[in-house]
Amino acid sequence: MAQEPKIGRSQKKKRSRLWTTADLQKSGKHSSQIAAAVAEGKIHRVIPGIYSTEPPTDLLRLRELSRRHHRGVVYTGVTAAHVYGLGGMTWPASGRVDRKGSRDGGELLTLTAERTRRPVVVNDVSVTSPIETAVGLLAVGWDRKKLRTFLTGRYSGAKGNEVLAEDLVALPPRIRKDATDLLDGLVTGTASKLELKAVKYILEGLDGIDVTVKVNEVVAGYRFDIVIEEADLLIEIDSFAFHGPSGRESAERTFELDRWKGNTAVRAGWELLRFTGDTVRWLPEHMVGMVVDTVRYNLRHPRTRRKRTLKEFLFLDGPAQYWHALLKPSSRL
Repeated sequence: MAQEPKIGRSQKKKRSRLWTTADLQKSGKHSSQIAAAVAEGKIHRVIPGIYSTEPPTDLLRLRELSRRHHRGVVYTGVTAAHVYGLGGMTWPASGRVDRKGSRDGGELLTLTAERTRRPVVVNDVSVTSPIETAVGLLAVGWDRKKLRTFLTGRYSGAKGNEVLAEDLVALPPRIRKDATDLLDGLVTGTASKLELKAVKYILEGLDGIDVTVKVNEVVAGYRFDIVIEEADLLIEIDSFAFHGPSGRESAERTFELDRWKGNTAVRAGWELLRFTGDTVRWLPEHMVGMVVDTVRYNLRHPRTRRKRTLKEFLFLDGPAQYWHALLKPSSRL
Protein backbone atom coordinates (compact mmCIF):
# COMPACT_ATOMS: atom_id res chain seq x y z
CA MET A 1 0.00 0.00 0.00
CA ALA A 2 1.28 3.46 -0.85
CA GLN A 3 2.45 5.58 2.04
CA GLU A 4 0.00 8.34 2.85
CA PRO A 5 1.08 11.69 1.44
CA LYS A 6 1.42 14.38 4.09
CA ILE A 7 -0.86 16.92 2.46
CA GLY A 8 -0.64 20.25 4.23
CA ARG A 9 2.43 19.43 6.34
CA SER A 10 5.73 21.17 5.83
CA GLN A 11 8.27 19.25 3.78
CA LYS A 12 11.78 19.08 5.19
CA LYS A 13 13.29 17.97 1.89
CA LYS A 14 12.97 20.09 -1.21
CA ARG A 15 13.14 17.12 -3.55
CA SER A 16 9.68 16.57 -5.00
CA ARG A 17 7.88 13.30 -4.44
CA LEU A 18 5.42 12.14 -7.06
CA TRP A 19 2.00 10.62 -6.47
CA THR A 20 -0.50 9.14 -8.86
CA THR A 21 -4.21 9.66 -8.40
CA ALA A 22 -4.41 5.99 -7.40
CA ASP A 23 -1.75 6.53 -4.71
CA LEU A 24 -3.73 9.37 -3.20
CA GLN A 25 -6.97 7.43 -3.31
CA LYS A 26 -5.36 4.41 -1.66
CA SER A 27 -4.21 6.67 1.15
CA GLY A 28 -7.82 7.65 1.76
CA LYS A 29 -8.07 10.90 -0.18
CA HIS A 30 -11.26 11.45 -2.15
CA SER A 31 -11.42 13.43 -5.39
CA SER A 32 -12.77 16.50 -3.60
CA GLN A 33 -9.92 16.38 -1.05
CA ILE A 34 -7.31 16.08 -3.81
CA ALA A 35 -8.83 19.02 -5.66
CA ALA A 36 -8.88 21.09 -2.47
CA ALA A 37 -5.25 20.26 -1.68
CA VAL A 38 -4.23 21.36 -5.19
CA ALA A 39 -6.26 24.58 -4.86
CA GLU A 40 -4.56 25.35 -1.54
CA GLY A 41 -1.08 24.62 -2.92
CA LYS A 42 -0.50 21.69 -0.56
CA ILE A 43 0.19 19.41 -3.53
CA HIS A 44 0.77 20.28 -7.15
CA ARG A 45 -0.57 18.84 -10.38
CA VAL A 46 2.31 17.86 -12.64
CA ILE A 47 0.37 16.29 -15.52
CA PRO A 48 -3.06 14.64 -15.57
CA GLY A 49 -3.05 11.94 -12.90
CA ILE A 50 0.35 12.86 -11.41
CA TYR A 51 0.95 15.12 -8.39
CA SER A 52 4.04 16.37 -6.61
CA THR A 53 4.95 17.67 -3.17
CA GLU A 54 6.88 20.61 -4.67
CA PRO A 55 5.92 22.97 -7.50
CA PRO A 56 6.88 21.09 -10.68
CA THR A 57 9.44 22.45 -13.12
CA ASP A 58 8.75 22.43 -16.84
CA LEU A 59 11.43 19.78 -17.23
CA LEU A 60 9.71 17.54 -14.67
CA ARG A 61 6.45 17.86 -16.60
CA LEU A 62 8.20 16.91 -19.82
CA ARG A 63 9.82 13.90 -18.16
CA GLU A 64 6.53 12.68 -16.74
CA LEU A 65 4.71 13.15 -20.03
CA SER A 66 7.28 10.96 -21.77
CA ARG A 67 7.36 8.39 -18.95
CA ARG A 68 3.66 8.05 -18.21
CA HIS A 69 1.71 8.93 -21.34
CA HIS A 70 3.93 9.06 -24.43
CA ARG A 71 6.94 6.78 -24.07
CA GLY A 72 8.09 7.19 -27.65
CA VAL A 73 7.85 10.98 -27.81
CA VAL A 74 10.80 13.03 -29.10
CA TYR A 75 10.52 16.70 -28.20
CA THR A 76 11.01 19.17 -31.03
CA GLY A 77 11.27 22.89 -31.80
CA VAL A 78 11.03 25.36 -28.93
CA THR A 79 10.46 22.50 -26.49
CA ALA A 80 13.73 20.85 -27.52
CA ALA A 81 15.40 24.26 -27.25
CA HIS A 82 14.23 24.53 -23.63
CA VAL A 83 15.60 21.07 -22.81
CA TYR A 84 18.96 22.07 -24.33
CA GLY A 85 18.92 25.22 -22.17
CA LEU A 86 18.42 27.67 -25.02
CA GLY A 87 15.27 29.40 -23.79
CA GLY A 88 12.13 29.36 -21.70
CA MET A 89 9.30 26.89 -21.99
CA THR A 90 6.00 27.50 -23.72
CA TRP A 91 3.01 25.19 -23.41
CA PRO A 92 1.70 23.07 -24.95
CA ALA A 93 4.95 21.26 -25.63
CA SER A 94 5.74 20.06 -29.14
CA GLY A 95 6.78 16.51 -29.87
CA ARG A 96 7.00 13.81 -32.47
CA VAL A 97 5.94 10.18 -32.34
CA ASP A 98 6.33 7.29 -34.75
CA ARG A 99 3.62 7.07 -37.37
CA LYS A 100 2.11 4.11 -35.54
CA GLY A 101 1.81 6.05 -32.28
CA SER A 102 -1.16 8.04 -31.04
CA ARG A 103 -1.16 11.74 -31.90
CA ASP A 104 -3.44 12.64 -29.01
CA GLY A 105 -1.20 14.64 -26.67
CA GLY A 106 -3.97 16.17 -24.59
CA GLU A 107 -3.77 19.73 -23.33
CA LEU A 108 -0.04 19.67 -22.61
CA LEU A 109 1.43 18.21 -25.79
CA THR A 110 1.01 18.82 -29.52
CA LEU A 111 2.16 15.79 -31.50
CA THR A 112 3.11 15.10 -35.10
CA ALA A 113 3.71 11.68 -36.60
CA GLU A 114 7.16 11.24 -38.14
CA ARG A 115 10.13 8.99 -37.56
CA THR A 116 13.14 10.47 -35.76
CA ARG A 117 16.27 8.59 -36.78
CA ARG A 118 18.76 10.04 -34.27
CA PRO A 119 17.08 11.36 -31.14
CA VAL A 120 19.31 12.63 -28.34
CA VAL A 121 18.69 12.10 -24.62
CA VAL A 122 19.18 15.34 -22.68
CA ASN A 123 18.13 15.69 -19.03
CA ASP A 124 16.39 12.30 -19.20
CA VAL A 125 14.12 13.18 -22.12
CA SER A 126 14.46 12.56 -25.86
CA VAL A 127 14.86 15.54 -28.18
CA THR A 128 15.78 16.06 -31.82
CA SER A 129 19.51 16.30 -32.59
CA PRO A 130 21.20 19.69 -32.10
CA ILE A 131 21.40 20.38 -35.84
CA GLU A 132 17.79 19.37 -36.51
CA THR A 133 16.64 21.49 -33.57
CA ALA A 134 18.67 24.49 -34.76
CA VAL A 135 17.33 24.29 -38.32
CA GLY A 136 13.78 24.19 -37.00
CA LEU A 137 14.37 27.18 -34.74
CA LEU A 138 15.98 29.18 -37.55
CA ALA A 139 12.88 28.58 -39.66
CA VAL A 140 10.70 30.26 -37.02
CA GLY A 141 12.91 33.31 -36.66
CA TRP A 142 15.52 32.45 -34.04
CA ASP A 143 18.81 34.35 -34.17
CA ARG A 144 21.28 32.67 -36.54
CA LYS A 145 24.35 33.69 -34.53
CA LYS A 146 22.90 32.26 -31.32
CA LEU A 147 22.11 28.97 -33.05
CA ARG A 148 25.61 28.69 -34.53
CA THR A 149 27.12 29.26 -31.08
CA PHE A 150 24.84 26.52 -29.75
CA LEU A 151 25.98 24.11 -32.48
CA THR A 152 29.65 24.87 -31.82
CA GLY A 153 29.15 23.91 -28.18
CA ARG A 154 27.09 20.79 -28.83
CA TYR A 155 29.49 19.43 -31.44
CA SER A 156 32.69 20.14 -29.54
CA GLY A 157 35.25 17.58 -28.45
CA ALA A 158 37.39 15.08 -30.30
CA LYS A 159 34.35 13.24 -31.72
CA GLY A 160 32.27 16.33 -32.41
CA ASN A 161 32.66 16.17 -36.18
CA GLU A 162 31.91 12.44 -36.18
CA VAL A 163 28.64 12.97 -34.30
CA LEU A 164 27.71 15.91 -36.51
CA ALA A 165 28.27 13.86 -39.67
CA GLU A 166 25.99 11.12 -38.36
CA ASP A 167 23.33 13.65 -37.36
CA LEU A 168 23.46 15.25 -40.82
CA VAL A 169 22.95 11.91 -42.57
CA ALA A 170 19.94 11.21 -40.33
CA LEU A 171 18.19 14.50 -41.16
CA PRO A 172 15.00 14.49 -43.25
CA PRO A 173 16.11 15.25 -46.84
CA ARG A 174 13.95 18.37 -47.00
CA ILE A 175 16.08 20.23 -44.42
CA ARG A 176 19.58 19.01 -45.25
CA LYS A 177 20.39 22.03 -47.43
CA ASP A 178 19.20 24.40 -44.68
CA ALA A 179 21.45 22.51 -42.26
CA THR A 180 24.54 22.81 -44.44
CA ASP A 181 23.84 26.52 -44.97
CA LEU A 182 23.60 27.03 -41.20
CA LEU A 183 26.87 25.15 -40.67
CA ASP A 184 28.76 26.94 -43.45
CA GLY A 185 32.14 28.05 -42.10
CA LEU A 186 31.30 26.92 -38.57
CA VAL A 187 34.11 25.50 -36.45
CA THR A 188 33.09 22.23 -34.80
CA GLY A 189 34.94 19.39 -33.15
CA THR A 190 37.29 21.48 -31.02
CA ALA A 191 38.33 19.84 -27.76
CA SER A 192 38.72 23.04 -25.75
CA LYS A 193 37.87 26.72 -25.70
CA LEU A 194 41.55 27.48 -26.25
CA GLU A 195 41.59 25.48 -29.48
CA LEU A 196 38.40 27.17 -30.60
CA LYS A 197 39.98 30.57 -30.01
CA ALA A 198 43.09 29.54 -31.99
CA VAL A 199 41.00 28.24 -34.89
CA LYS A 200 38.96 31.44 -35.05
CA TYR A 201 42.12 33.57 -35.20
CA ILE A 202 43.60 31.33 -37.90
CA LEU A 203 40.38 31.37 -39.94
CA GLU A 204 40.36 35.17 -39.84
CA GLY A 205 43.99 35.27 -40.99
CA LEU A 206 43.34 32.83 -43.82
CA ASP A 207 40.28 34.69 -45.09
CA GLY A 208 40.45 34.77 -48.88
CA ILE A 209 42.92 31.87 -49.12
CA ASP A 210 41.37 28.77 -50.67
CA VAL A 211 42.11 26.19 -47.98
CA THR A 212 40.01 24.14 -45.58
CA VAL A 213 40.72 24.22 -41.85
CA LYS A 214 39.86 20.98 -40.06
CA VAL A 215 40.03 20.32 -36.34
CA ASN A 216 40.83 17.20 -34.33
CA GLU A 217 41.60 15.17 -37.44
CA VAL A 218 43.55 11.91 -37.41
CA VAL A 219 46.74 11.96 -39.50
CA ALA A 220 49.15 9.01 -39.62
CA GLY A 221 47.46 7.41 -36.64
CA TYR A 222 47.58 10.48 -34.38
CA ARG A 223 44.97 13.15 -33.74
CA PHE A 224 46.08 16.72 -34.46
CA ASP A 225 44.41 19.93 -33.28
CA ILE A 226 44.32 21.69 -36.66
CA VAL A 227 44.86 20.26 -40.14
CA ILE A 228 45.21 22.24 -43.39
CA GLU A 229 45.55 19.56 -46.04
CA GLU A 230 46.09 21.81 -49.08
CA ALA A 231 49.24 23.21 -47.46
CA ASP A 232 50.39 19.92 -45.88
CA LEU A 233 50.27 21.70 -42.53
CA LEU A 234 49.50 20.41 -39.04
CA ILE A 235 49.13 22.72 -36.04
CA GLU A 236 49.20 21.73 -32.36
CA ILE A 237 48.03 23.97 -29.51
CA ASP A 238 50.00 22.92 -26.44
CA SER A 239 47.92 24.03 -23.49
CA PHE A 240 49.88 24.03 -20.21
CA ALA A 241 46.91 22.31 -18.56
CA PHE A 242 47.49 19.22 -20.69
CA HIS A 243 51.21 19.44 -21.44
CA GLY A 244 52.52 21.06 -18.26
CA PRO A 245 53.90 19.38 -15.12
CA SER A 246 50.64 18.26 -13.50
CA GLY A 247 52.74 15.38 -12.25
CA ARG A 248 56.21 14.12 -13.16
CA GLU A 249 54.94 10.87 -14.63
CA SER A 250 52.14 12.53 -16.59
CA ALA A 251 54.38 15.29 -17.93
CA GLU A 252 57.15 12.91 -19.02
CA ARG A 253 54.70 10.52 -20.69
CA THR A 254 53.05 13.38 -22.60
CA PHE A 255 56.44 14.76 -23.60
CA GLU A 256 57.62 11.37 -24.86
CA LEU A 257 54.41 10.69 -26.78
CA ASP A 258 54.42 14.15 -28.40
CA ARG A 259 57.97 13.65 -29.74
CA TRP A 260 57.00 10.43 -31.55
CA LYS A 261 53.76 12.00 -32.75
CA GLY A 262 55.68 14.90 -34.28
CA ASN A 263 58.31 12.65 -35.81
CA THR A 264 55.69 10.49 -37.50
CA ALA A 265 53.89 13.53 -38.91
CA VAL A 266 57.10 14.91 -40.43
CA ARG A 267 58.09 11.51 -41.84
CA ALA A 268 54.62 11.24 -43.36
CA GLY A 269 55.31 14.40 -45.34
CA TRP A 270 53.57 17.04 -43.22
CA GLU A 271 54.88 20.30 -41.82
CA LEU A 272 54.17 20.76 -38.10
CA LEU A 273 53.80 24.02 -36.19
CA ARG A 274 53.28 24.13 -32.40
CA PHE A 275 52.02 27.06 -30.30
CA THR A 276 51.52 27.41 -26.57
CA GLY A 277 48.32 28.44 -24.86
CA ASP A 278 49.93 31.72 -23.80
CA THR A 279 50.71 32.57 -27.41
CA VAL A 280 47.07 31.99 -28.36
CA ARG A 281 45.85 34.14 -25.46
CA TRP A 282 48.33 37.02 -25.52
CA LEU A 283 50.19 36.99 -28.85
CA PRO A 284 47.74 35.55 -31.37
CA GLU A 285 49.09 37.79 -34.13
CA HIS A 286 52.43 35.94 -33.95
CA MET A 287 50.72 32.58 -34.34
CA VAL A 288 48.49 33.80 -37.18
CA GLY A 289 51.41 35.46 -38.96
CA MET A 290 53.46 32.28 -38.98
CA VAL A 291 50.52 30.08 -40.01
CA VAL A 292 49.44 32.35 -42.87
CA ASP A 293 52.99 32.74 -44.17
CA THR A 294 53.53 28.96 -44.04
CA VAL A 295 50.28 28.29 -45.87
CA ARG A 296 51.02 30.86 -48.58
CA TYR A 297 54.58 29.58 -49.02
CA ASN A 298 53.54 25.93 -49.23
CA LEU A 299 50.81 26.74 -51.75
CA ARG A 300 53.29 28.67 -53.91
CA HIS A 301 55.98 26.00 -53.57
CA PRO A 302 54.35 22.58 -53.36
CA ARG A 303 56.71 19.87 -52.23
CA THR A 304 58.08 17.67 -54.97
CA ARG A 305 58.99 14.87 -52.56
CA ARG A 306 56.50 12.03 -52.71
CA LYS A 307 54.76 11.22 -49.45
CA ARG A 308 55.31 7.80 -47.95
CA THR A 309 52.67 5.17 -48.49
CA LEU A 310 51.48 2.99 -45.61
CA LYS A 311 53.68 0.13 -46.85
CA GLU A 312 56.74 2.35 -46.54
CA PHE A 313 56.22 3.24 -42.88
CA LEU A 314 58.18 1.62 -40.08
CA PHE A 315 56.39 0.07 -37.14
CA LEU A 316 57.86 3.01 -35.22
CA ASP A 317 55.53 5.31 -37.18
CA GLY A 318 52.48 3.72 -35.57
CA PRO A 319 50.90 5.31 -32.46
CA ALA A 320 53.67 5.13 -29.87
CA GLN A 321 51.41 4.16 -26.99
CA TYR A 322 50.94 0.77 -28.65
CA TRP A 323 54.58 -0.21 -29.15
CA HIS A 324 56.77 2.07 -26.97
CA ALA A 325 57.88 0.13 -23.88
CA LEU A 326 57.81 3.25 -21.71
CA LEU A 327 54.35 4.38 -22.87
CA LYS A 328 52.39 1.19 -22.34
CA PRO A 329 49.88 1.36 -19.45
CA SER A 330 51.90 -1.12 -17.38
CA SER A 331 55.10 0.88 -17.77
CA ARG A 332 56.32 3.91 -15.87
CA LEU A 333 58.87 6.50 -16.92
